[in-house]
Amino acid sequence: MKKISLFGLGMLTATCAMAQQALVKDVERELKSAPESYPAAIEKLKPAFTDQESASDAYTWFVAGKGAVDFFDKQQLLIQMGNESVDKKAVGHALIDGFGFFEKALPLDSVADAKGKIKTKYSKKIYDLAQGHYLDLQNAAVYMYQVEDFPGAYEAWRMFAEGANNPMLAPKAKQFADTVYGEIYFNMGLASALNKDHQKSLDSFKKAIQLGYDKKNAYDFAISEASELQNTGEMAEIARMAYPIYGKEDSRYIGFMVNDLIAKKDFANANKMLDEYIAAEPDNSELYYVKGILCDSEGNTEGTLAAYRKAIEINPENARALLQLGYQLCKQGDAIDESEGGGLSNAAYNALRTEKVDPLYKEAAGYLEQAYKIDNNLDDARTLLRGIYYKLNDEENLKRVEAM
Repeated sequence: MKKISLFGLGMLTATCAMAQQALVKDVERELKSAPESYPAAIEKLKPAFTDQESASDAYTWFVAGKGAVDFFDKQQLLIQMGNESVDKKAVGHALIDGFGFFEKALPLDSVADAKGKIKTKYSKKIYDLAQGHYLDLQNAAVYMYQVEDFPGAYEAWRMFAEGANNPMLAPKAKQFADTVYGEIYFNMGLASALNKDHQKSLDSFKKAIQLGYDKKNAYDFAISEASELQNTGEMAEIARMAYPIYGKEDSRYIGFMVNDLIAKKDFANANKMLDEYIAAEPDNSELYYVKGILCDSEGNTEGTLAAYRKAIEINPENARALLQLGYQLCKQGDAIDESEGGGLSNAAYNALRTEKVDPLYKEAAGYLEQAYKIDNNLDDARTLLRGIYYKLNDEENLKRVEAM
């Protein structure tokens, strides 16, 4: 009885294997006659991917890969002819999947000839097809990016960027300079940012910079992604790379560096670094603006006011310095009112307001009005003005500000 059972089991296994082989051949014929049938054909082929016998046969994966790239070729031609009905996401993923199928086939591709010598049957065809479609990975990425399949776009660009590390693609990939791959990593950063994968995006932008993509937006996007991750150290490191190239046109970079040192309470090095930059660029208003932030963080009120005033002296249109100076003066007025105004008679309190507090409020209002005039996106300026005019009982200006 046991022998019959084992025999029956063997027959069943052989029958299943033959069925899967037949399935693969049927699918191959279908794909040859109608490459556009790939999406449905690959679904039919899936049982062969999990059957032990057919999944161990390079032929199964070669058929799947060949069908995928043939489908990509036909659909890409339609796209190039202006056919807007093509499913670009499916087209892009077909090429990605095709490369994946080829990679599964290669280690399985060994056939013994009549003399027992091991040869390959599909490897040369696979290498030719893969290398022939290497540049198409960029097209696939663009197709998926256009339809907002950002993870798919990232993957296609990644496969292109890492082609030199893939034996199947290396002969083709090694023909390109690092700067080409720098641009690809930049694109990967954009795709990941839009997918809100901030760490992957940051890593991609940094890699782009490393490979020679040194446009300003690479640094700015990298800093933005580091900011999303609340990583002030990374922000500062990228700013240090950007400042020698773009610091004169964008002093925010020095701000990022100083903010990192402020966060670490390393005021000595922050002051040393900033003073060196100021010595080299004494007419840079933004550097004094950052100096004001640094002094404020240290609790150096006198230094804070002096730095903001210097920033405005150099550039009267520095809206952020105007805002901060107005805020500091308002804060001083509030502090005097709170510390000295308690327990006074009405006459004495009114004298305090007239002599010490209100002049600070009025001076602050002047700077804040100018800041808001230059940049009406500075909502903090409007909020502070509303509070100042309320404290000054200036109903006319209060109504004007509230109507802004």
